[in-house]
Amino acid sequence: MTRKLHRIIGGAIALFLFSHLAVHLFALAGPDAHNAALKSVQWIYRNPVIEPLLIAALLFQIGLGIRLALRRWREPGKSGWAKLQLASGFYLAYFIAAHSGAALYTRYGAGLDTNFLWVSGPLLHAKMQGYFYPYYALAVLSVGAHLGAILHFNGKEKAARIAAWGAVPVVLAYWASFGGWLYPVEIHPDYRAYYDGLLAMIGLA
Repeated sequence: MTRKLHRIIGGAIALFLFSHLAVHLFALAGPDAHNAALKSVQWIYRNPVIEPLLIAALLFQIGLGIRLALRRWREPGKSGWAKLQLASGFYLAYFIAAHSGAALYTRYGAGLDTNFLWVSGPLLHAKMQGYFYPYYALAVLSVGAHLGAILHFNGKEKAARIAAWGAVPVVLAYWASFGGWLYPVEIHPDYRAYYDGLLAMIGLA
């Protein structure tokens, strides 16, 4: 029952995750293109009905995933794909909880929009980029690895490899756009103050 629920809820969440990843690729065309693409889909999940349901589904999926992962962890003789599925699942659980919590706090606590400026800020901040470059990269790689594992266990080996390795150029695209490799990007003063405040809270200012 746990596995079946995880599969059903995961399928619904996957639609959100893949659309979210696809929207971020518009940053290759610049901040305005990214923000426009983001606004074109935000109306779907940023409303009083869908947003609480989405958050509840994410949290429930994390709980189910951890339960399944702990069960599989005890199994001997796990294959490489099984280990990759476990590792990527654990990281995705961490990332989704941290990223969702940060987004909600930014919007409702700090009153700032979670747009291009929010994503790019940590990649441009000298005291944060060392953490956030791998933080975002591992999230995208984990999505590819997790999808690859699912395809592998369903007998689709070629598709599994494409999914896993296909995450690499997506990571590079994110780094290049949000990191300011393709065009000049600066941290907006409001976001710099916000991030400096967060660093001060944890004693890293």
